[in-house]
Amino acid sequence: MSKKLAVLFRHIRSDPNPDEHVDLFEHRDTQWRPFFTNPFVPAESSTADETQTVPLPALPALPHRPNSSVSEKEDPEIKGANGGIQNTSNESYDVAVGKQAPEWLNLFYDLAWTASFANITSSYSFNSEWDALTYTVLFALTWWMWASQVFYSIDFYTDDWAHLISILLQLVIFGGLSAVTRDIDISNYITHLPGVSGFEEIQTETLTPKVYMARKMAQPLFERIALIVALSRLLLFVQYAIVIFWATRTSKPKRCPRRLLEVPISLFISTALFFTAYGTTKYRGDEKLWAIGKFVLWALGFLVEIVAHVRRLHYQVSGPIRLKAHGSIRNRFNTITTIIMGEGINAIAGTLYSIQKSPGFTKTMAVSIVCCAVIIFGLVYLYYQGSAPSEKPVRRRAAWALVHWPWLLSVILLLSAVKNQLLLVNFINSAGYITDVNYQIFTTNMTDAEFNHTFGNILLESGSTLDDQLKKYTDLISQNITDSNNTNLSTEAEDEIWSVWYYRMQLESVLNIYTSFMSNDSISDELQNTITRYQYDYDYAYQDVANPLEAGIWEEVVWGLMKPSVQNTRYIMVLCGATLWSLATLNLIQSWPRDRFQWYSIVSRYGTGLCMMLLLFLNFGKYKTYFPPYDAPKSERTGVINWMDARWVLPTLAIIYGVQIIVDAILLYISVRLSRRSRQSMVTRQGDDPNKND
Repeated sequence: MSKKLAVLFRHIRSDPNPDEHVDLFEHRDTQWRPFFTNPFVPAESSTADETQTVPLPALPALPHRPNSSVSEKEDPEIKGANGGIQNTSNESYDVAVGKQAPEWLNLFYDLAWTASFANITSSYSFNSEWDALTYTVLFALTWWMWASQVFYSIDFYTDDWAHLISILLQLVIFGGLSAVTRDIDISNYITHLPGVSGFEEIQTETLTPKVYMARKMAQPLFERIALIVALSRLLLFVQYAIVIFWATRTSKPKRCPRRLLEVPISLFISTALFFTAYGTTKYRGDEKLWAIGKFVLWALGFLVEIVAHVRRLHYQVSGPIRLKAHGSIRNRFNTITTIIMGEGINAIAGTLYSIQKSPGFTKTMAVSIVCCAVIIFGLVYLYYQGSAPSEKPVRRRAAWALVHWPWLLSVILLLSAVKNQLLLVNFINSAGYITDVNYQIFTTNMTDAEFNHTFGNILLESGSTLDDQLKKYTDLISQNITDSNNTNLSTEAEDEIWSVWYYRMQLESVLNIYTSFMSNDSISDELQNTITRYQYDYDYAYQDVANPLEAGIWEEVVWGLMKPSVQNTRYIMVLCGATLWSLATLNLIQSWPRDRFQWYSIVSRYGTGLCMMLLLFLNFGKYKTYFPPYDAPKSERTGVINWMDARWVLPTLAIIYGVQIIVDAILLYISVRLSRRSRQSMVTRQGDDPNKND
């Protein structure tokens, strides 16, 4: 045993031996990093130490404006005789050369951003225009924080402790942003005071806890957002300041190239603007003018940065310095797209567990679930299988990257709308099933035992019990006897009490289904007051009994529950069209079409997107409610409500993406067939050439 232990621990006092343990030495060598590293190498000395730098032909120059007149023969993907990438004026700056950042570090940074993004997404149900606008602003803010850091990393990242610490600080920033962006409403102090619908002041005695917390947190949250974003800009500015230091030190004339100064200057300006926004929000943020002003400052800050980054990504700095390495934005943006798709899939999948427990689960719901899968697959397939070669480096990388913002935003909003539509269809099916079965139970002759069994089971499915409803019915009778000072009730009075109880029972069943599967936050205070009054005010509920053909209050409550989700349906076709337009634009920017089939694919995506947007005309109609007047046909409702009521929203979207996939597949098949035929003809002609061996 002692010999075995000696063998196991024989190297406990051994010195490192790089000749014997080469793999261990190489592993440690890659792990070792200094605190700071120069991202540049002087052009004159770039070949002096081949072990420290990438060979000169593969070293990317700082970005310049490509010469569009250069022919495809000068494509930077074509390797030179020395095996490096040719240094032409039309070099593609999306080619990854030199030592890259570790994959785990890039993924860690992307996941840190995703945590903030996912928290923002989960905070909003997108049931109103202001919800969507608030999310758009917050997503633009967080997305640019991520993208601007990626733009820095692909050019200037070096494997040192300074950059590792910066990633750690950004994790803290994204974590802080995640904490302060929950339930933010950008319309606060602009269209209303926090927690209420207008600018009317509420006395302290009448404040509810909900309104009090909204008042207390609204302004501080905006302060913290501005401060966190300002700190993120300051951190990025410090990183660029270090780059300027190394550029000045490395350059032979000891002068920083002018183009390198544009982004740091823009960051200095944006940092000042965000700190100004923080100050104005802190001291005067509850005034309407300054509440609007803070968003103007935010927009100006990011606009200055975007312009500077676009210029830097398109222009080159002339000077005797070159980058040691260069990364690819294509891989980073593909990764973040995959992560966002995963978040959307997770959100939709999370609803399936509750949906399968819903009463009245029918074929319609099964079809809707299949349609969700087709929509997600269509988005993924059309993004990764575009007409432009996916492995080809991106030429117009600034434009390509910026178009990802509307693409990703439309994808997130679309998947959220799809999830809400799935829940809405489930609610309509379940509520319709419960109310229909209840009606059948009370209009069918059955024994008491059969009634108790059947009605008890349906009440359990809707979240109530037979004993509870029986108690409410007997309480109504007792209350009526007490109020009328009679010991016995007339037949008319009994029928009236039963009708009031029946309407309340139906509404309670529908409400239980709604709160089980939908977002409770979408129930407004006004609607909640109506529901409470209906359940406890006998005379108020009796209005539906007196007008049984209309049942106005009951229908008003049910429509109030549905209305926020229907808002998603009104614009879901626009989101679908926006995804197709974004995909077409991405393909057009990545690679300009070189034959008619590539043009056909891009134009077909624009055309399909336009067709979906034309469905906006479905919002026109006489009645913009789910329940038209009793004497009016349902066909006079707006087209979008009839479209939704027919359960055709999700199938339409699935068909659109399926058709686009089929169109792309047909174009691909025909183009490949013609290409192979052309190549075969060329080979045949070369074989018939009598001078081919001369």
